Amino acid sequence: MSKEVIATQSPTPFEYEILDSDAEVLRTVRASSNCANPWIEPERLKLRHRIGRGPFGDVWLATHHQSTEDFDEYHEVAAKMLHPIREDHVKIVLEKFNELYFKCQGVASVSWLHGISVLNGRICIIMNLCEGSIGDKMAGLKEGRISLNDVLRYGINLAQGVQELHSKGSFILNLKPFNVLLNDNDQAILGDVGIPSLLLGSSFLSSDMAKRLGTPNYMAPEQWEPEVRGPISFETDSWGFGCTIVEMLTGNQPWYGCPVRRIYQSVVEKHEKPNIPSGLPSSVENILSGCFEYDLRNRPLMVDILSVFQSVNDSLLASISGFIMLFCLYLLPKYCIKRKFKGVEIIISLGLEFEHVLLLLLLLLLLLFVATGAVLTFVYANKLTCLLHI
Repeated sequence: MSKEVIATQSPTPFEYEILDSDAEVLRTVRASSNCANPWIEPERLKLRHRIGRGPFGDVWLATHHQSTEDFDEYHEVAAKMLHPIREDHVKIVLEKFNELYFKCQGVASVSWLHGISVLNGRICIIMNLCEGSIGDKMAGLKEGRISLNDVLRYGINLAQGVQELHSKGSFILNLKPFNVLLNDNDQAILGDVGIPSLLLGSSFLSSDMAKRLGTPNYMAPEQWEPEVRGPISFETDSWGFGCTIVEMLTGNQPWYGCPVRRIYQSVVEKHEKPNIPSGLPSSVENILSGCFEYDLRNRPLMVDILSVFQSVNDSLLASISGFIMLFCLYLLPKYCIKRKFKGVEIIISLGLEFEHVLLLLLLLLLLLFVATGAVLTFVYANKLTCLLHI
């Protein structure tokens, strides 16, 4: 069931300028902000070339020029240029983004938002540039699938980010592998922080886009004609999360090859679910099946999903460590190494040559070191996140 949405402080006003298609015409409009201004002046942005395309617009590689009396810097950024919307709705979207911008501050699992601008009448959301996404990684693999260990690890990263935004009252509504970015440490971070929810209620030039709120292959039933089939809730993101995990495991998009109309019939009219691969741990299979319940009230919350993924991941790590130790013990009783210490003969029963045993011990120590490092990283990351929110 949905959790209570935490109220945020009312933002204070700020002004921004809309650059119309006629580059000579600038109009000043009032919106709002908290302690900083997310608005980026259009002249400080330079679009270089398009690097992606999605249902809500295009993604461009851009340069963001930042300067003060003390510094003058140019940063490579990703600019999400949205499809045109009605002029009277631009202000509403900018105000919604302003609220979202401050909710995302300090959230480690979300791609850093630089701000927002309007170029040639189109809204541009400026984000940190990452080298690749989980979708890109899958495209480079022979069968397009990701191992269960990595799926669990990425799933934990993703669920943590979504859960934190949910705690701030924000929806994602567009979870899919190409919107989950990978940072330099191979950790998954959210690359789309709720663009569909920003556009909810806005008028698109495309009447078809106005009827759905997301990418068809990953949309829950209530995202089709949301003003009719809603409400949208936190559990809506559980459906998108499930679709993302299934695609990672199989290498295939849910409803792959189906036209939009057939996906609509399968999801909305026939209440069908995406196919979940066999051979998964039962708890993972059950939680994924729950993500695809037609009635959102029967779907798990992100905190439940996170708990299952963490539990299974911990169990797998423990099983691997246990297997290595059992393997060593199995090979222990056939060979004797005799050493004398102060005239006392010490007999140690070993199953391998001495140097081989040393190698196995070194491998065990390395595994222990890696596991300890992972635990400490997780603990300190949580502490740092807590400090950022104080």
